[in-house]
Amino acid sequence: MTVEITREGWLQLYIQMRSPNGFLSRMFTIKPGGVYNGGKVAIDIQRFGEQVAIAIKKCTGPNLNDFDIFTTKEFEPPSYGEAFPLDVCDLVDRMAGVDPYTAAYTEYAGQLVAKMAQGFILIDDKIKRAVELQASQILQTGTLVLTDENGATVYEIDFKPKTTHFPTVTIDWDQATSTKIADLQALANIIRADGRIDPNRLIFGELALSLFLSDEDIKARLDNQRMELGQIAPEMVDSGATFYGFVWVGTYRFEIWAYPDTYEDPQTGDPVNYVGTDKVIMTSTRTRLDMASARVPLPLGPDPRVANLVPARMSSRTDGFDVTPNVYTTPNGKQIMGELESRPLLIPVHIDGFGCLDVIA
Repeated sequence: MTVEITREGWLQLYIQMRSPNGFLSRMFTIKPGGVYNGGKVAIDIQRFGEQVAIAIKKCTGPNLNDFDIFTTKEFEPPSYGEAFPLDVCDLVDRMAGVDPYTAAYTEYAGQLVAKMAQGFILIDDKIKRAVELQASQILQTGTLVLTDENGATVYEIDFKPKTTHFPTVTIDWDQATSTKIADLQALANIIRADGRIDPNRLIFGELALSLFLSDEDIKARLDNQRMELGQIAPEMVDSGATFYGFVWVGTYRFEIWAYPDTYEDPQTGDPVNYVGTDKVIMTSTRTRLDMASARVPLPLGPDPRVANLVPARMSSRTDGFDVTPNVYTTPNGKQIMGELESRPLLIPVHIDGFGCLDVIA
């Protein structure tokens, strides 16, 4: 008896995955010279205060000023490399979402292209999340500590922030006597004094936002301002974050953002918030945050036998970091390896232009 295989009874494939939106890392942008060949990247920095001209006695000559003082800082980006193997023997197995009838008439070459494309998407997302984690650490601590799968530190850099930019509140925000507006204003004043910039953006962790919005004084302020929901920064739209409106804190007008996105801890597999649940990041839309990307050397290019499997470019945001794809195979052509390598580094050039408040001691 012959049994005919049909497409009936096969529902469309369901894929559960969430690509990173990069809300925090979008604040760091590539500047001219930011994508380069070599090891370290350098930047010259000049800082000027807010001095006033001093009165002089008539005919004594002017006060002399020196505007040529600057410092040079060098940074070496960390390296990321992700790969996936593909054995051509696996192509005889039915792919997820393909019914047996279709699978029986699908060319192996087509299956290979589909598997390679999916593999590159998944490992590209991993590197994007790693860059988002850089932004998360920098904006909340002013430092960067990257670890391997065993928790050992493999890369560390201290951007030398002032400790006053990362305070803990005197009275926890879950207490009735907390002083939320005063806490925010104190940090804003520090950023204004040190960074010569007016902060205007707050990014809340989940608990911090709940405590903030449930405060009766805050409710009254937001009700009086009708939340003013019509003005959202274009670069933040569709970024995985939620815009809540504006609030006045003293003389500072702040955007209110919440960012609930998470990543899997490499050691435990548990979800971890990019913004700590009891944290409030304070920054400005004019704070200079740079992204540098050292190109990965691959002078010979991919294996010509499988060059057609190499994606044109990954991480292709217009302000995105450089990612180098590679594909190669064993001499007999039976095993193929897909790789992505990248060397991005986020640099808080304006180190005094942001801070982070811990609302629970």
